[in-house]
Amino acid sequence: MKLPYRPNVCMLVYNPHKLLWIGERYGCDTWQFPQGGVKSDTDLIGNVQREVCEELGLELSHLGSIDRLQATHRCAFLHTPARWKNRWRGQEQTFWAVQFLGQDNDIRLDRHHPQEFSRWCWCPPEQVLTRVEPIRRPGYVQPLDEFIHRFVNS
Repeated sequence: MKLPYRPNVCMLVYNPHKLLWIGERYGCDTWQFPQGGVKSDTDLIGNVQREVCEELGLELSHLGSIDRLQATHRCAFLHTPARWKNRWRGQEQTFWAVQFLGQDNDIRLDRHHPQEFSRWCWCPPEQVLTRVEPIRRPGYVQPLDEFIHRFVNS
């Protein structure tokens, strides 16, 4: 029997200057967008809100519009985490553009335990692929193109 893919939401959090939030994974030297698994008892927007608020240490009032992008990405695990063995064969991501309404000092990476990120920055969309972990780049191409077309060049 083939195992299913783990549903996942990945967020392109952007500020008023249309810069995107990327963070360095805690304990690693890898940069990425905030993301997380989908809880089946919550709708997708609720999962997006939960993950962004947990990983960036935000309140819901810091979030503005949340727009689902058409881009999706499916990838098999290279090394399946122990907790997911015999449950998932990889992840299937949906992507979301999330407007950040707060101030930079509202972002508190240490509010949630375990802490997901050790540091962060605002990054021009055109530079994200050069900054993030190489394994994530193929999955980020389509949502970045869509974000630039819909939110930056509109």
